Amino acid sequence: MQQQLFDIGQAIKSSKVKGEGVFTPELQRMLRTMASIGINTTVFACLLEIAEVDKELIRYLAGPILTAENQWKDSIPKWVINAIAIDRLDTILEEVNKGEIGELAAPSEVIAVMMPITFQAPLTSEWTNVYLWASYQTISKHKPFPDYNYDKLWEKIGIKPIEYKQIKDNYEYLARDIRARVIKHASKEWGTKLKKRDLQVQQEDKPILTNDVQLSLFNSL
Repeated sequence: MQQQLFDIGQAIKSSKVKGEGVFTPELQRMLRTMASIGINTTVFACLLEIAEVDKELIRYLAGPILTAENQWKDSIPKWVINAIAIDRLDTILEEVNKGEIGELAAPSEVIAVMMPITFQAPLTSEWTNVYLWASYQTISKHKPFPDYNYDKLWEKIGIKPIEYKQIKDNYEYLARDIRARVIKHASKEWGTKLKKRDLQVQQEDKPILTNDVQLSLFNSL
C-alpha cells in the first residue's frame, strides 16, 4: 500500500495539468477506496498538495470533524465519521473536476453537528426536517446497515419525503458555517505555504473530533 501511494504521487507529478483534470476516473476510484477503508485524510491532502489544488480544498479535506460540545458528543456512530471522510473527498474531486470551489459541507457533517443536539434538547420542526433530510441523504449514499431496505426509508420514518427546497435555506446556512469553520481551523496547520509531508499511511481508530467549537445556531439551546 505504501508503494502504491507513492506511485499515485508520481503520477500526479508527471501530469502536465494541475488540479483540474489531474485526477483520472481510475485514480479517483482508488482514492475513494482508500477513504472507505479509513486511510487518514492527511494522505489525501498531501496528494492534493502535490497536484497544486487550491489550498481551501486541501484545508477542507484535512480539517477536523466538528460536533456540538455536550455530553452526547461521543454518540456519533463510527460509520458517520467514515462517511464524512468519503464525502469530503467526493466533494473536493467534484469541485476540482468542475474547476470551482464550493461553500457547503456534506450532509454527513451536518449529522455530526446536529446529532448530539437532538439528544440534548428538542429541535424545531424546521431543524428536524434538516436533520432528517441530511440523515436520509447520508444513509442512502453509504448504506451502513446490511440487509436493509433503503427504498423505504421515508416510509419507515413515518413521514412524507422531505424535498431540498423545504430545507434549503436552513441547511445551506448550517453547511456553509460548518465548512468555513473546518477550513479556518485547518489553516493553523495547512498555512499559505504548505510544507512537504510524508505520504506514509497513518491509521487511527477514530478521527479527532473538534468539540471546542460551539456553533452559534445552537447557543440558545
